Amino acid sequence: MSEARTAALPMPPAPGAVLEHSRVCITRVPLRSRLKKEGPLIGVLAVVFTLSVAIPWLKSHHLFYAPPCVFYSVTHVPCFLCGMTRSFTYTVRGDFASAFEMHLLGPVLFFLTAAAGAYLAVSLVSGYRVEVTLAPRTRRVLFWSVLGVFMACWVVKLAFMQGTW
Repeated sequence: MSEARTAALPMPPAPGAVLEHSRVCITRVPLRSRLKKEGPLIGVLAVVFTLSVAIPWLKSHHLFYAPPCVFYSVTHVPCFLCGMTRSFTYTVRGDFASAFEMHLLGPVLFFLTAAAGAYLAVSLVSGYRVEVTLAPRTRRVLFWSVLGVFMACWVVKLAFMQGTW
């Protein structure tokens, strides 16, 4: 039964192969490779979540200094990520109105980051990894779409949310 299930899964592409179509496959990965790839990413996500919880406490005890945004310091206009850290801290506290006020994508990115952390933890423990290989055209469309969403949120922030930065 498991052999038939394994045979039905698509094989990963050969290294360096040029794809015309995107593919998704599930592969079993040795522990060493999992620790090498998923381990550091889980560490980074743990730091992000720890800081999201700890920053308000550290600020209240004057133990945290947030460096100013270089873009804002030079132009006096917020960058497209200004407010993201505060949005994450408000999301952790459950204050979604303030989180969306700080950055429109903050709570969405917070939950996507949490989902990525859960996926990485499951992958690390189970030994299975979902490998997504995108065709070049799909990669370009995805990149420009994500950038467009960030830019649209930035324009909304500049036009309608003055005083939140």
